[in-house]
Amino acid sequence: MLLSKLKLALGSFPIIRMQSRPADILLQNWNLGRPVALDISVVSPLNPSTLAEAGATFGAVLEATESRKHQANDEKCSALGWVSTPLAVDSYGAWGNEASLFLAQVAARLAIHKSLPKSQASFDLFSNLSICLIRANARAILRRV
Repeated sequence: MLLSKLKLALGSFPIIRMQSRPADILLQNWNLGRPVALDISVVSPLNPSTLAEAGATFGAVLEATESRKHQANDEKCSALGWVSTPLAVDSYGAWGNEASLFLAQVAARLAIHKSLPKSQASFDLFSNLSICLIRANARAILRRV
């Protein structure tokens, strides 16, 4: 669902959905003609292995996830001429630094495409993505009940 909402927000940009790594979504001609490989991760700051880190520093789990994704994908993406961009979000809705920067670019392009103020496009994008995350969390909880 998160992928489909992001796809809708991107509008007419060509998207290739990857079946294997290094990307969940590949956007052709994203930045100066270079493709960007998006690797989406939803992480829980309540995971026992990261709970102490999450409690000590806000966003630490997201930074660690972004770093791990770069280590896994940067070399593969560079070999293909792609830019690797991890999109990390925690289960409470906080976005990683790189995801926030990328989504700000999406909002700017969405604002131009829909003739909206950038603030409205950003609000709409993050609202839709938040609803998708809430629904995914609810489905995950219901599967455990």
